[in-house]
This record gives sequence, C-alpha cells and structure tokens, in this order.
Amino acid sequence: MLYLWFIGNMLYGAYAVADKLYVGLIIQPQLFALFTMINILQVYWYCYKWSISVIALSCVLLCIFYAGLHIGIWKGIEHAIDEKQDSAVTFLGILPAIFIAVGFFPEFYVCIKEKYVEMSSFFILLDTLGGVFSTISLAFDHTFDYVASITYLIVVLLDLILALMKFYFYIRRKQGKSRSELTDRSEENSNQRNSFTANGKANSNAQESSHSSHDSNLERGL
Repeated sequence: MLYLWFIGNMLYGAYAVADKLYVGLIIQPQLFALFTMINILQVYWYCYKWSISVIALSCVLLCIFYAGLHIGIWKGIEHAIDEKQDSAVTFLGILPAIFIAVGFFPEFYVCIKEKYVEMSSFFILLDTLGGVFSTISLAFDHTFDYVASITYLIVVLLDLILALMKFYFYIRRKQGKSRSELTDRSEENSNQRNSFTANGKANSNAQESSHSSHDSNLERGL
C-alpha cells in the first residue's frame, strides 16, 4: 500500500508540475510522498530491525529513485503537451489515480477480514477534506483540469467507503457487545434459578430425611 501511494504521488507530482497547476497542488503530492517514504522506512526500522545506516542508505536511494523518475515523467508530460498528444497526457494524468486507488485495496482486504478499520477517523476526515478542497481549487484555475480532479475524487470516494465501513463495523461491535451482555445476563439468571432449584430440592430432601428419621425414632420408642 505505501509503495503504491509513494509511486502514485510521485507520478501526480510530475503531472502537476508539467500541467502548471497551483503551487499548493504541486507541493501537496511531494509532501505526501515524503511522509509515505518516512512510513516505509519506519516499517523497516520497527518491524525488520534495520540498522540506522541501512535506513539512511535506503532513504538516499528512495530519494534518488523519486527524483530521477519524477523529472523524467515531468519532461515526458511536457513534451506530450507541446506535441499535443492528448491521449498520452490523459493516460499519464490518470495513472497516479490508478496507483493510489489500488493502494487502498490491501486496506479494504484487511478491514473486511478483521471486521475492523484500523485507520483513524481523524486521518480519514483530513484525507477526505484534502481531496474535496483540492478539487474545489481546480475550479479557480483558468480551465478546470478534469484529469487532475480524477485523483482527488478517487481519494474522496475511497475514503468515504472506509468511513462507512468503520461506522458499520462499529455498529456491529456495539450490537455484538449488547447481545453478549444479554446472553451473559440470561445465563446468570438461569444459573441463579438452577441454584435456587437445587437449593430447594436439597432443603426438601433434608426435611424429608429428618421427618423419616423422626418417624423411625418414634417407632423404636413404641
């Protein structure tokens, strides 16, 4: 997931530079790719126990890979725009949306498997608002870039699906807890009734045995 988001934001950042979008829309994917790279390195630091030297070397290599591919795609998109190759420009503009969308699929799989959305509500809210406001900002450009808006709208749509899944699993958990509490209470009540019944039977048996012993004593006295 993180690698797909890293590549997707690198591709979109190159498209934003080549298409001369607003400065904020150019900086945004670069920052997101940076934070994604940090998360990737954290995984190897905490989970795989890589040394600090290996982490530093990996960071340098990822930055070189990012910069080289970013510049190459940027210049390629600029050349396609100059040559009026609209199909190539559209493809390179939609490609980031595909990478980012596919990056959500592992998260969906884990959520469905575990019946729980681990991603925080605050992050989902920020990501959704970022996509909404970025799409709105495109409307204030001289011409609305429909290709660029696809990436933002895909993110908004997938974030909304995650939010609905989070709400659905939350309701299911609450219903499950209430049902388990009702089941525990009914079991507790049935256990109490069984204990009362058992105690009643024991008392009645004790009384019967005492009466029988008393009657036997009377017969012996006679």
